[in-house]
This record gives sequence, structure tokens and C-alpha cells, in this order.
Amino acid sequence: MKRFCLNSPLTQNLFLCDLFWRIISATSEFCSGKDKILIYTGYGIQWEQKLNAIAIYVGGTTLTSTIEGLSIAGSTSLETLFTPTLDLEYLINGMPLTKKQIPITPDGLPTPAVITRAIINRLGIPYFVIDSGLYYKARVPHIALPSSKPGNNIMERNALTYGTSENIFNESRKIGELLSRNQDVIIIGESIPGGTTTAAAIMEGLGFKAVEYVSSASPENPRELKRSIIRKALSRIKKEDLFYIIDEVGDPVHISLAGLAVGSCTNAREVLLAGGTQMGAVISILSKLGKLDSEKIKIATTKWILEDKWSDIFSLVHQIDRNIKIISSNVDFMDSKYKGLKMYEKGFVKEGVGAGGTMILAERLGVSVRKIKSYIYNEYERLESLGNG
Repeated sequence: MKRFCLNSPLTQNLFLCDLFWRIISATSEFCSGKDKILIYTGYGIQWEQKLNAIAIYVGGTTLTSTIEGLSIAGSTSLETLFTPTLDLEYLINGMPLTKKQIPITPDGLPTPAVITRAIINRLGIPYFVIDSGLYYKARVPHIALPSSKPGNNIMERNALTYGTSENIFNESRKIGELLSRNQDVIIIGESIPGGTTTAAAIMEGLGFKAVEYVSSASPENPRELKRSIIRKALSRIKKEDLFYIIDEVGDPVHISLAGLAVGSCTNAREVLLAGGTQMGAVISILSKLGKLDSEKIKIATTKWILEDKWSDIFSLVHQIDRNIKIISSNVDFMDSKYKGLKMYEKGFVKEGVGAGGTMILAERLGVSVRKIKSYIYNEYERLESLGNG
């Protein structure tokens, strides 16, 4: 608990007062859970600031990720089916159980879940993991949607059994309503290899431009491969019904994120869609359903997404609604001694498992960028000591 006395000549000068608050913001440690910041004005009045927040991370799969050359969110294309399961297990357990290793790219770069877990545990806020369609079921405590189902390869057939996406949406909405009670901020993140492709297919199916705007975990976006997959998937669409389109060309994750967002908006003051260009699919779904609350819903991402020369998150999202705010974390890994993290600066990975939104929440709670990076580096060092760095 920190106390600051403002009853001094300092407060008489607006410029110095502003400077004083900047110093406080830069030097204060974060407060979370039951911790509070108490500020005394010198007139016996106490102002209390408290931020209640929870995080929700959704995992699911699409067999689209097994197409060679599409996704590097796994050491091989088939390994991408393990990635969401291992991500969720790692977030909860500190080490995956289904396989005793964290997910890596073919070049050995670790999952962005490392960033998320390093911070979320230090923030001390509650977080939950949801199975909306894992190929390999998680071996840690989690929320499993009754209609959860892995997505098929959209190049070959419909993604989900017709009717599934609407069920997933409604189930997720109810969870969002329940978990958001008495909360100020809800973070919603995802893990789904191949997700930028299915997200783009959803957006294109709903009438928006997406292929040229979405990003990739790779520094070189396989755009032509994505275009050919999406073109074939879209050729099967025979009607304009939103849930039918997602059942045809989507996946089980983005529709779950949309449901969670709608449910969370019933109670929370702010909903952060913690991800990159994939969140454009969520925005497009909410817009078509008439449930896009641009006052509450924001996209929270990393600086690497904003700097990606292969994508354009602003054009992607603002074609749907120009009022949607896109915010990014100030964290970079330029000074990292760990190759796996420094490669983010070269365009690898960029975002995932709610990394950007989780870092943003830490910054809002007063944690300095330097401190945030120290949490991440310490976690990375722990994994290295276990042979997983």
C-alpha cells in the first residue's frame, strides 16, 4: 500500500503537478486483487483506485494448420495440433503435461504463452482457460464447452458440423456473463495455429477484405497459400447466414471469443480482445450480429503486430468500425540476451495467447516496461534451466 501527500506547494502549479503524477506513475509498483492505491489530498478526503480484472484464454484447433507451409506455430505442421493444448497446460501448470515441452516453432522459438504466464502470475489476478475445440484434450483444470469440437481443414470440407458455431457462441456468452461479474476489465486471448487463415476466411465470408491485411507467426506471410485455401473454402458458401458461414469456413475459437466478448460486455467496463489481426474476425462477427459495443471493446496487441510490414491491423479493423480502438504494449526485446525472445524483433511469432493484452494490463496497473521484461526474462530463464528455452 502506497500513500502520497498532495498538500504542498507542488499542487499549486499545474505543470509541476502533472510532472509529479508522471513520477508517481513511473515509480509506483502495481496493485492488484485486494491491494489499493490510497491518495490523501490534505483535506482529509481519501480517494481509492481499484481495478478488478480477470483473463480468459481460449484454445482450439483447425486441421487447416496441418497444411504444409501455412503455420509455424509448432515444430512441424502436425505438431500444430498439440500447440493449443500445451499452451493452456503451461499457463495453468507451469509446464505442459500432454508433452513435457512447451510449444516451439521449427526454428525453436518458444510460444508467446511464456510472456503471458510470466506476467499473469505476477499480477495476481484470476485467469481461466477454455477448451472450445482442442484436438488433444488438456490435462489441467479448465472450462470445456459442451459443444467444443476441433475444426476441419477448410480447404477440404466444412469447418464444423452445421449448428456447432451457434452453440459455441451461446455457451461462451454465458461464461462471459458469469466470469465478468464485479469485474472492470476482461482480457480475452486465444491459441489456435492456422487461426489467421480461418479468421481471414470468416471475414471474407462476411463481406470484408482480409487476406491482404492479416498477419502470420512467420516473418514472411504465406499470403498466396492463404489466398488459395480461402478461395476454395468460400466457393462452398451457399447462403448468407452468419453461423452457417462460420460452420463452413471458420473454426471453434473465433466464435467462442465473440460469445465471451458479448457476455463480458453485460458486466465489465472494458473488454480487451488480446490478440493481433485474428481479432478482426471477432469484430466482424460482433458487427454482423449487431452486438459490437465500440465503447467497451478494444483490441489489445503487441508492437510487433503494428510494425509488421506484411499486415495492416488498422485497415483490417477500421473497414468494419472506425470507432474500435487498437492499443499496443510498449514492450520490446531489443535488449534481451535470449535468442528466442530477440527474434520477435525480426518478425517471428509477434503475438498469441493474449500476450499483448496481458502486457498492456500490467502497464495499466503501473508496472514499468523494465519490470515487465524482467518477469519475462526470469520465466524464460526458468524454462531454459528445465531444457525448454
